[in-house]
Amino acid sequence: MRTDPLRIFLAGDVFGPVGLRAIQSLLPPFLASESVDFCVVNGENATAGIGVSDEDARAILAAGADAITGGNHSFEKRDFWPVLADNPAVLRPMNFPEAPGRGAAVFEKAGVRVAVLNIQGREDMYPLDCPFRAADAAVAAWEAESVPPIVLIDFHAESNQEKEALALAFAGKVAAVVGTHTHVQTADERVLPGGTAYITDLGMTGPLRSVIGVDPALAIKRNVTQVLYRMEMAQGPAALRGLLVEIDPATRRALSARRIEIVEK
Repeated sequence: MRTDPLRIFLAGDVFGPVGLRAIQSLLPPFLASESVDFCVVNGENATAGIGVSDEDARAILAAGADAITGGNHSFEKRDFWPVLADNPAVLRPMNFPEAPGRGAAVFEKAGVRVAVLNIQGREDMYPLDCPFRAADAAVAAWEAESVPPIVLIDFHAESNQEKEALALAFAGKVAAVVGTHTHVQTADERVLPGGTAYITDLGMTGPLRSVIGVDPALAIKRNVTQVLYRMEMAQGPAALRGLLVEIDPATRRALSARRIEIVEK
């Protein structure tokens, strides 16, 4: 059985071609330099800002991701639905009542079992099934297994309050709860009592000079005029953002959590 700490990296929402470029150029050397054992990337905005295509999903996995999580944009392009159904490493929120694909998966790597659970919040978002009950059922089922896995939760939600509430509800029960969706990295990373790593939002892997990924000039114009101008993706340098977590394989709980931002040169 493995005894040394497991190093896991969870990357924030990949946005469009700039974000995909950052994943391909920045993620591989980062994983190597930090001796990362397992990597989760939220890819729900990877393809032109909405959803993830088969080609882009494969590119993210080739760059070092072991699992790709999704969110509210996972189903907006019906052409991408087969990716969710056919690729076991590409997830979507579990608490959609009926949808293609899967909301969780268990991976065996680096001598351990790692479970990735993708759920979505309800505050200021779609009225889905309860994320708390969905997560509770999944975690309880894994805990009943003969060899329970290390559990990581990507909570794709708008509300900071809802994210913190879920993290505290599962403190000491899972290894990590990380928020995604807002594209703004928060500075509240910590290890909660009981050994659960937490951050309210991993942030966006995408263009630095942008308004959550889109052209800032258009975003400003839209705010000033209140006219719904079509948003376009921003260009320029990008950043890779996320959380690096060390986990004790014996207890399956977090030892440390470090916020990551790597900017393209």
